[in-house]
Amino acid sequence: MQDDIRRSEKGGNTAYLNIGIWYDASNGHIHMALPRSKWFHTTVTNDPDSKRGNPNLYNYLARALKAAGCPGPDVSKGSDA
Repeated sequence: MQDDIRRSEKGGNTAYLNIGIWYDASNGHIHMALPRSKWFHTTVTNDPDSKRGNPNLYNYLARALKAAGCPGPDVSKGSDA
């Protein structure tokens, strides 16, 4: 897990995470996980009323998936992403 989480070379309060993301078309969630971790795996959805809802983050992650050539949801029009 050493490679998945590291402190910035400049010190301070910044940590860098090597996060894997993927889209589950069956439920519309985007998953996020640290590949070597046994404890970091979560999901985000576009539904603002959901416990896991965060439309802004969802759109950024969807855009990242598309940029990588991976399957993902369409990015909402008018979003910051």
